[in-house]
Amino acid sequence: MFKRLVTYIRSVSKSSPFLRHVVTLMTGTALGQIVVLLVMPILTRLFGRELLGELGAYNSVVAVVVTIAASRFDMAIMLERDDANAKVVARIAFRSIAVFALVATITAFLARPLIAGHFGTSVAQWMPYIGITTVFLAGATTLQYWYNRKTDYRTIASNRVQQQIGQAGGQLGCGMLGWIALPGLIIGQTIGQAFAFFNLGIRARDLRTIDTTDALSTKKMMRKHWKMPLLNGPNVLLDSLRLNGINLLIGAASVGALGEFVIASQAVRAPVLLINSAVSQVFFQKLSIIEPGNMYREVRRSITRALIVGIPPFMLLYIIAPRLLPWFFGAHFSQTGYYAQALIPWMMMVLVTSPISTMFVTTGTQHWMLIYSAFYTAVPIAWLLWTPYELLTTIYVLGLLMAGCLVVMTVMSLFAAKRFDRRADASREAAVDG
Repeated sequence: MFKRLVTYIRSVSKSSPFLRHVVTLMTGTALGQIVVLLVMPILTRLFGRELLGELGAYNSVVAVVVTIAASRFDMAIMLERDDANAKVVARIAFRSIAVFALVATITAFLARPLIAGHFGTSVAQWMPYIGITTVFLAGATTLQYWYNRKTDYRTIASNRVQQQIGQAGGQLGCGMLGWIALPGLIIGQTIGQAFAFFNLGIRARDLRTIDTTDALSTKKMMRKHWKMPLLNGPNVLLDSLRLNGINLLIGAASVGALGEFVIASQAVRAPVLLINSAVSQVFFQKLSIIEPGNMYREVRRSITRALIVGIPPFMLLYIIAPRLLPWFFGAHFSQTGYYAQALIPWMMMVLVTSPISTMFVTTGTQHWMLIYSAFYTAVPIAWLLWTPYELLTTIYVLGLLMAGCLVVMTVMSLFAAKRFDRRADASREAAVDG
């Protein structure tokens, strides 16, 4: 049975480059997720909910900085036809990362009293370390866009596995050596992040050797892609503030509760990451070169595929999560299964919308997403600030609210795709009239 499945996948992959790239990335993501799932029960028992909550607060701040560190010029690497121009864009992205990393470090150092008041002295002492983490994570993401441009998904997949093994292995090693503290968790995960960054950089020989003599200047390239930092940048910043703001608000109320919430989120996001991290990158590469007239069909097909693939496993996880997750992660994580159950409607819609979210860039409708992102961010933050219920009930309602917001985004994507395709109809009519 297994051999037949493998044979079928190989035969279909040969006939479909899109599926072949998706399978390649999914394989790397799956192996990385397996490593994390195998190590996580040990980490939860070694470090406990409080320390993992502190790590969650640290990583939430890091995630916000990493999201905007490249000023979204990393995505513009995909949009350039010429490799020399793409290299110029990559340089702009790396310079932006360096500036943001430095500013983040200085800001975190100055804000230590405020951070200590909300999340504890340990988090405050180690928060200035975010500059180093930002360089590794944002730098690796930028390099992945270069490999995505080259359709070298095998390198991206293997790098994901190496990063996950490095992070989980580093944290486990620190814990086994008795370094049961936040520094052990941070330094442990940084080992994997650093390895991923340097490994990708060493392999990107073509990026280093391409001659940019005849390429557009840095100023001209920044002017050409001005929408990335000014329109797309605020979109992703709002997305990151929403996701990580939720974590930080929960952590401000209880660092231990944040530890359980983070573990629940990782468990529920696992199937989403497995599929979407692969599909989104390949789908973005495909959408970046798609001609008007074909966008609506591709977006609708992506939505349908996500629903067919996602509903069965999420239904199963909803049923078994309250019993399975506390057993798997340890008795101190007794509420983790209920948090996971509450997040499932939201994660189901994330599975649907993540692959198609990049189409707002390729269709030139980033301003739609900017307006939507403000709404999508305001809803959960307002709910968490003014909820009259206890935390678990609040999270159940939060999951439903976020799922409803993503239904709105799905409808928006279909309208944007139709609008993009009308360009083809208008061009054909103009040609006939001419």
